[in-house]
Amino acid sequence: MRKFNCWIFVFIFCFLSLSAVNAAKKETKCFPDLHKEQRKLLKTVNEIEKKATDNYLYILPVYSQNHSLDTTAKTWKTLSSIIERATKEIDFAKSQDSAYCPAIAEIYKHKGIALFYQKQYQPAYEAFKTVLLSTRSPFEHAYMCIWLARTTIYLYAYEETDFFLEEAEKKIDIVFFHNVAAEYYIQINDYEKALYHLTKSINTGDGRDMRGTFIAAQLAEQLKRYPLALSYYNIVYQHYNKGLYKKLFTNNLMKSYAEVHRHLCEKTIERQYLDSIADAQWKESHPIPKEFEPTIVESYHDSSFFGRNYPYYFNDYAAMFFLNEYIDEFWDEEYDDEDEEYDDEFELSDEMLESIFENWDSIAIHIPRTNFSQMKDTIYIPLIDTDSNYELPHFGSVVSRFGWRRYRYHYGTDLKGSTGDSIFCAFDGIVRIAVRNKTYGNVIIVRHYNGLETFYAHCSKLLVSPNQEVKAGELIGLIGNTGRSKGSHLHFEVRYKGSAFNPEYMIDFENKKLKSDTLMLTKEVFNYKNTYSSSAVSSSSPNGYHRVKSGETLSSIARKYKTTVNDLKRKNGLKSDLIREGQLLKLP
Repeated sequence: MRKFNCWIFVFIFCFLSLSAVNAAKKETKCFPDLHKEQRKLLKTVNEIEKKATDNYLYILPVYSQNHSLDTTAKTWKTLSSIIERATKEIDFAKSQDSAYCPAIAEIYKHKGIALFYQKQYQPAYEAFKTVLLSTRSPFEHAYMCIWLARTTIYLYAYEETDFFLEEAEKKIDIVFFHNVAAEYYIQINDYEKALYHLTKSINTGDGRDMRGTFIAAQLAEQLKRYPLALSYYNIVYQHYNKGLYKKLFTNNLMKSYAEVHRHLCEKTIERQYLDSIADAQWKESHPIPKEFEPTIVESYHDSSFFGRNYPYYFNDYAAMFFLNEYIDEFWDEEYDDEDEEYDDEFELSDEMLESIFENWDSIAIHIPRTNFSQMKDTIYIPLIDTDSNYELPHFGSVVSRFGWRRYRYHYGTDLKGSTGDSIFCAFDGIVRIAVRNKTYGNVIIVRHYNGLETFYAHCSKLLVSPNQEVKAGELIGLIGNTGRSKGSHLHFEVRYKGSAFNPEYMIDFENKKLKSDTLMLTKEVFNYKNTYSSSAVSSSSPNGYHRVKSGETLSSIARKYKTTVNDLKRKNGLKSDLIREGQLLKLP
């Protein structure tokens, strides 16, 4: 139970109390018991926050909205009655002259907060916007900007969030502002700014901000600022073990996670220290060959940019192939003898190496796409053979397929899963990307020896690093809900030379197996955007279905199959006569 999540309770209490006092001073004729209703709302919000739960497998949101109003009928009914009463008073005030209800803005504000906690974010936004447009007080204007910013976070209207936060920042600098700003930057995965704002709002000395301190520790750990993360985890752990705080704070799960993570940070700091010593000793005994000095790469990249973004240059085969440099210096001496038998990993032909490392980039998510529209030949890609294996990336069922999502294209297959479930590498290969991205969240991209790339997005945790060799079936990450995601799942993509194609072209997710040991790619596989079909596998219609062709209507299809338009609409759940080319219709 979170009794001291004070940044929200203190604010709402002060906010509503001051509002009520101001309303009383104005001697309003309307809503005479507004103060009483505001106290009831505050009590209800308190109950909602007490029942909120956290999932410590990924970075917590600053304001937990992880509660279910569906199972708390009493809470839902209370909020509904508050909203209904406020709406009634507003409607009546609109029918009177302007002097009748000078506290109309307070009523809108009261209604907006109730709507917000009922998760009706769009009506709440409209209520707060009404107050914003009517107020002349700079302080009140800033407060409404903060509420609007908080509301637009849950509407995923991040551009508006950014605007409202910027407006509020010009006028006030308070805890509520920094908490909402931190929440926003966590949602868009800008952890550096999130940590900055959160440290402005928490007071680690009074023991009442343990949740905020724990989030700050998570952010610092994600940013690999391990000493700072360790200090925050220590604060959380120590406060839970002090006599007074041990009684006040009953969240033992947070204490357990803090203990585990502080040990992880300690080990990481220790390992980094030992690695730095070993690295210094290695460099001292292995001076960099002259031909690999940074000056030679200036023709490819600005050397300062290169140094910042490619620190692995001198021990990364892929980067060296990308820059067309020599690899001879990195062969082990034991392979100098021509008669010596090489390991399999060094038996790649020049042609295969060139294909594997073409457009290699350990920074950019997407490499340049190849245009296959004019392709005439079929490309054959081996998926499994005597030297390579395959593993299904996750055993969950398909919840969203490759294809159009309203007006945007979904380039992968979403597999159902819970946060913390395992993600396996599909084929042998090398990790090209393992980073946090605004859209993909925590994402892993593996370049496979057959030329394919597989994407594993929205992970809660990354278990591999860039340039690491991985095998089919190796655990590489855990399922999560990071990035632009509305629930825990695995977003799985397959790309060839930068161009995506339907994963179901090669994987039968229902039966958990490959469709063939060899993948055949033709230009039709990449021609999926010309139809609204969710699959590029086949343009033919299965038995009992009809795929809509250009120029067809429901009437013409009904005549063709000797049925009626109404039967077609009923069978396919259509509410209008609108159909799209490529759409698959069930036949009555």
